[in-house]
Amino acid sequence: MAIELPKGKSIFLLKFIKPEFEDSFVDGKLYMNTLKYFIDLEKESGIRGVGDAYEASAVYSEVSASLINPDTNEVLADGKIAKLNFHSIERVNTPVFCMFAVDKDVLKVVSEDEDYVYTIAHLEKSELEKLIKDFGDNMYVLNAYEFALRVKRKCEDLNIKCKMNKVEYLDFSKNYESRIKKYRDLESPNVCFIKDDFFKCQNEYRILLDNVYSETPYVLDIGDISDIATKFKITDFFNGELRIALNRRNLDI
Repeated sequence: MAIELPKGKSIFLLKFIKPEFEDSFVDGKLYMNTLKYFIDLEKESGIRGVGDAYEASAVYSEVSASLINPDTNEVLADGKIAKLNFHSIERVNTPVFCMFAVDKDVLKVVSEDEDYVYTIAHLEKSELEKLIKDFGDNMYVLNAYEFALRVKRKCEDLNIKCKMNKVEYLDFSKNYESRIKKYRDLESPNVCFIKDDFFKCQNEYRILLDNVYSETPYVLDIGDISDIATKFKITDFFNGELRIALNRRNLDI
């Protein structure tokens, strides 16, 4: 019987980072851009990848619209809008820290024994090429549990409400009910964890500072993380040669 890895559990977190920012990152200074930064990045460059014009937005496709005279209620024109989106001005000023989740969606089981399940991190060639094109080939592998614990402790010390979760990828070309319901409260941090499935290869896990609003990047200093961070090349991590052994007792398989 095929083994199914547990849902919602990240074994490792990967942080794609440029070499010039490595020292600061390993020192534990987490540089967090606001969601507005990513919105503006796509708008200014015209390129979807690191930038995403629909961050924290309610997005509707193929919307019927009418232009109405407010005095007479006369319909002046009818038409369809290919894509309509809007967001909370305050919410897009929320700082986020973005990583790649090593979880069931990228781990492929290759063998097993009584104590361990052995896996490799797997991406399709086109997905791997896109990641490297967008982020470069430099990254750090983080112990997911310990890293999250240190972030939570620091946020508690600073009275920051911190939300951590994997991003949910949905098809923005379809206005299905389950997605539309998620837009009922655009002030909610939950809307910041929904992205178009165009970005699915990023398998993103993000940390969001719920009650921090800033028009400039925010730096959360959690202290030295050199003991839980290992430098890697993206290509080496996903080349199929690195075995990741998962203890059965910790996986509840």
